Amino acid sequence: MYAMKFERNTMGRRILIADDLVTDRIAIKARLAAGHYRVAQARDRNELLHLARVEQPDAILMDIDFPGGGIEACRALGTSPVTGDIPVVLYGVADDGATRIAAFEAGAEECLCAMPDERRLLAVLRSLLRARSERAELARRQALIVTDGLAEAGVAFEPPTQVTLVPPDPAHGPEWRRALEAAVPARVMLAAPANVLDPGRVTDAFVIAHVPGRTDSALGLVAELRARPATRHAIIIVTTPYLKDTSADQAPDLGADAVMRGAFRGDELAARLRRLIARKRETDRLRALVEDQLGEALRDPLTGLFNRRYAECYLSRVLREPGRGACALLMLDLDHFKAVNDRYGHLAGDDVLRETACRLRGALRDTDLVARIGGEEFLVVLTDTGPDMARRMANRLRRAVSAGPMPACAGTLAVPVTVSIGVALCDGGSNGPRAMVERADRALYASKAAGRNRVTFTAERSAA
Repeated sequence: MYAMKFERNTMGRRILIADDLVTDRIAIKARLAAGHYRVAQARDRNELLHLARVEQPDAILMDIDFPGGGIEACRALGTSPVTGDIPVVLYGVADDGATRIAAFEAGAEECLCAMPDERRLLAVLRSLLRARSERAELARRQALIVTDGLAEAGVAFEPPTQVTLVPPDPAHGPEWRRALEAAVPARVMLAAPANVLDPGRVTDAFVIAHVPGRTDSALGLVAELRARPATRHAIIIVTTPYLKDTSADQAPDLGADAVMRGAFRGDELAARLRRLIARKRETDRLRALVEDQLGEALRDPLTGLFNRRYAECYLSRVLREPGRGACALLMLDLDHFKAVNDRYGHLAGDDVLRETACRLRGALRDTDLVARIGGEEFLVVLTDTGPDMARRMANRLRRAVSAGPMPACAGTLAVPVTVSIGVALCDGGSNGPRAMVERADRALYASKAAGRNRVTFTAERSAA
């Protein structure tokens, strides 16, 4: 009997701890408390595989000395179509490159030495779960396209992998390049920190040396690379020669895919890159299908956002997904938009709608969906989002729209605009799409009645 399942009727991402020592399981669970994760525990291999298959956790934390071998268990999880996409983090891994390489080749996403401290563990989990959420979101949108028969995925040509190395100093560059080229087929380029952000630099992966205390720190480069459209989807690996370098713990939250600690090893870097690049290729393929092959059938021609048809299908699929977490539906309506058309003209009104769409997209996460569903009405679906996050996101959208006058008519006009928002929450129960839309609509009307430019949750009083 499996008695360590996830708690029901609670929100939060689900983490499965696999460790035969109860004291270690308690210690890991305590470190996860700050992340408000739901936790289940496995004491042996059979229990691990059963819980992973039936409960579908968002991530697995496993002791490398788990009964039967943590690396072998990782391989068993990775080869199953049911559990192969669940990220696995191994802890208690010795400072041994060969062991880490074996773990990555078996499917581990990350290896942590000894018992990981809370800050490092939570940063790694946040990074892995963000990446998994993006893949799940793209797969969800692809499934809608395939189901509706609106596009077919072609066989894309994959150019050779390009890797940009940013060594700690020029003297290490040739050595790093030779070590990596000997372990992975890729075009390897060297760059100084000052040149990494040069316009036109196209690469699949950046490997950046972090030198604590230096003004051209890797951490600043990571944040900049993630913020720029040309490099936001690139793989970023940060290296540090210090096993206990706490400053590098910030890298995953800034956008790094991994942090390599200890002496530089080309074979270990290659093992990480092979897995990350394969995943990037698949994610890029899904993104291209969703963004480039949708065609006009599911797009609003004025704003480029998804249209009502797609939004309704998407919401239905989200609500049908087994094991999904909480989500939120937002209905948005521009305030006094008729007056905008009457005062400034319909061309200016069209410009305002396009600018609104741009601001909404900029304020949302990659995993959120925004659609224009008619006139000046927009719909937003927030997945894996509880009440607090839904409130923050709704107010973020409201502020983004009203942040300043919207340019119109080639910049000759500046049109002030605000938006009213209604929010309906779904906590994993039996909420259907029509019921959620109706509840969000009622909340939107309440926002309008209370004075506009505000957010209202279903069955709540409005709040600015």
